[in-house]
Amino acid sequence: MVRFKHRYVLAEIEFGNDLLIYNLVQQGRRNVLYAAVRDIVEQLHGSYGIGLLTPGLSVKYINEYTRMVMVRCRREHLKLLTSAIPFIKHLPDGKGGQLLCFLRTLHVGGSIRACQKWLIQHNRQVLPTLLLRCTGEEEKSRMRKSIFDSNIVKEEPWAAGSTETTT
Repeated sequence: MVRFKHRYVLAEIEFGNDLLIYNLVQQGRRNVLYAAVRDIVEQLHGSYGIGLLTPGLSVKYINEYTRMVMVRCRREHLKLLTSAIPFIKHLPDGKGGQLLCFLRTLHVGGSIRACQKWLIQHNRQVLPTLLLRCTGEEEKSRMRKSIFDSNIVKEEPWAAGSTETTT
């Protein structure tokens, strides 16, 4: 059996007018970011880049408050992904328009656990400035909860709703 090694790229979405990305998180919007990455890889590297990157590409994590995104790719094709991420200039806003933005790569890790540790440390450093952006107490409490309860590892699809155990 062949084992594929992956790399995880943590990036921050920066909007020109400092909007939060509520639209990307709601209603399965990971596909929006996935499509944006695929489109820009196709523009920059052509069908060769798409052919290499697509099998291992996935968006693992999006946080609406800290605007962090984690994208997974195969280790051999990391340079294709990291060279394409800065060229993403807009994302769909869910209303038929486009939001101007750019993605800034902050960290590349070999495991989700390593990226999660780095992300928690980064969030603790940035927390005071993030809380200044909030307008009310409810929004501040949601942001604190989002930062301190950042579970990146998602539940496996076969484990959802299944109580059977195999021996």
